[in-house]
Amino acid sequence: MKLCNGGTVVAAALLLSALALGACRSRSTDSDLLMAVNAGVEADGLKASAAEYRKERGIAIRIIEYPYQSLFEKLMISLTGPSSNYDLVMIDDPWFPRLAEMQTLAELAPLFRARGLTGPDGDFVEASLALCRHPYRTGALYALPCVGNTQLFFYRRDLYEKHGLEPPRTWDDVYRTGKEIGAREGIYGYVMRAAQGNAIVSDFMPLFWAFGGEMFDASGRPRVNSPEGVAALEFMLRLAEIAPPGYANFNADEVGAHLLQGTAVMAINWPAWIPAFADPARSKVIGKIGYLNVPSQKRPGASSIGNWLVGIPRRSRHAEEAFEFLLWVTAPEQMRQSALKGNPPTRRSVFEDPELVARFPSYPVQYRALVGSRPRPRSAVWNEIENTFGIYLSQANSGYYSAREALDAANRDI
Repeated sequence: MKLCNGGTVVAAALLLSALALGACRSRSTDSDLLMAVNAGVEADGLKASAAEYRKERGIAIRIIEYPYQSLFEKLMISLTGPSSNYDLVMIDDPWFPRLAEMQTLAELAPLFRARGLTGPDGDFVEASLALCRHPYRTGALYALPCVGNTQLFFYRRDLYEKHGLEPPRTWDDVYRTGKEIGAREGIYGYVMRAAQGNAIVSDFMPLFWAFGGEMFDASGRPRVNSPEGVAALEFMLRLAEIAPPGYANFNADEVGAHLLQGTAVMAINWPAWIPAFADPARSKVIGKIGYLNVPSQKRPGASSIGNWLVGIPRRSRHAEEAFEFLLWVTAPEQMRQSALKGNPPTRRSVFEDPELVARFPSYPVQYRALVGSRPRPRSAVWNEIENTFGIYLSQANSGYYSAREALDAANRDI
């Protein structure tokens, strides 16, 4: 599988569905803007901003929520048609290269220039803003980052203090201390997402990078079966020794549940779980969880970045009005309001806001993790690559393949 245009992969399915989707578009008035978003806490922040925007500007922003699994399909159907069903769209950053390569999004530079601006201000975290450019980091700007998700390393700070152990800095530390604390406390030393597909790839990538792995060489050829890659997967299988039974089918909810119930010492997960740890109705570990950057090994640790971006469809009939709302919703005050609902920001000033830091003590760690994070490969066919890679990682964790066999097969099929 080459790192090239993957737009034709889903073309037939999109054509079959386009007419049906078009029938669902309606506006209260022609001046209303329609925005497709991911259902959940991200939508909560946007709905609050949309309500305030209507109050101040008199323009309604209709937020259309879709579950994560169907949002990408809805975007592909709409954005590749003769006219867009939406004026703004929320994009998970791994989807962005495909949408940009297919020229479905409006370039933002002309819209900035029309307002006498040279581009986004310098308050955005560069790692987040880089995701919005195609080609990555250096190309034209097609979106702005609105939610700054990046993985964090969660650990039971109270248990490390109880047993006189330093927090883990390397993956060797994770295994050693997880095994020791788990045995003393009668709980699991480490819990991970290992369900086939996105789940296991997301948890494996920080380990893979820390061991020195790279998915592709400079020419775009896959090299997941390098010695570094094999060592990383062998270590993941070693972590399975201190993981709960059934971990090979776990996703974020199962990992979060083990942390909330106090039955696991450590895990990688997303910041969305942080408010739950302080919720008396859900958590048995209030005040006991610590936050770290992802551990190092041969190389410094780096989290997978997973930002949500907002772009304007190239065929929107309301691009100028949509851009005004895009500037509004990604401005510091609106991002601060969204952060209060649990959405990590993408602006340095919001991460440093004293009220937010007091409410979310993890913010300094989150900021460092975001600055030092890495994106998943910026390929138009990343969804297919991730699915293939995830199948073989899952089969290794299920005992069907050894680490070497799994990565040789993955390298061949990618």
